Amino acid sequence: MKRESLPENDTLVLRGTLTEKEFVKYGYYHFKKLHMILFYFLLFFTFLVFAVPTTKAVEADLYIYFYLLYAIISLVVSLPALLLGKFAVKVKASSEYKSDQLIKNEMTYTFNANEIQQKFDRSIGYYDWNQIQAAYESKDMFRLYVSRAKAIILPKRFFSSEVEIQLLKSLIKENLSKEKVKF
Repeated sequence: MKRESLPENDTLVLRGTLTEKEFVKYGYYHFKKLHMILFYFLLFFTFLVFAVPTTKAVEADLYIYFYLLYAIISLVVSLPALLLGKFAVKVKASSEYKSDQLIKNEMTYTFNANEIQQKFDRSIGYYDWNQIQAAYESKDMFRLYVSRAKAIILPKRFFSSEVEIQLLKSLIKENLSKEKVKF
């Protein structure tokens, strides 16, 4: 996709080393939707497990109290499951970070209208914009997914100014379809 509004020579160069804390945060963002779906499913399912069998056994004027009790029980069951999921993500992401020597290298990313260049040590990788499946922005990082499970992680501390952040946003919006831009 060719950009019209930015000149061809607009290039953004970002440099930095991803920390373990940032990689764990990426894991939280990556699994956030799944965690919330599982939490609400477990909450609803647990509520039904208690509510359905007792519906006919409880007098009509006591329903509200029993439903409130079932809601509290459902929350007590679902909340630890959510916390366990977050803990599992932290352990997995931390373990992955420690075992992956490449992720600990300083990376240099060059963004322009045609491509994204990823450079570390003596290796250079190139991504065409059409290879980016989705782009997300959160308060502390950008995530550009090149597959369902792999992303270019750009902490906002890699940017030296708000102008650079706006330039990346412009490049993303100009080179990706609206369906792929999630901010």
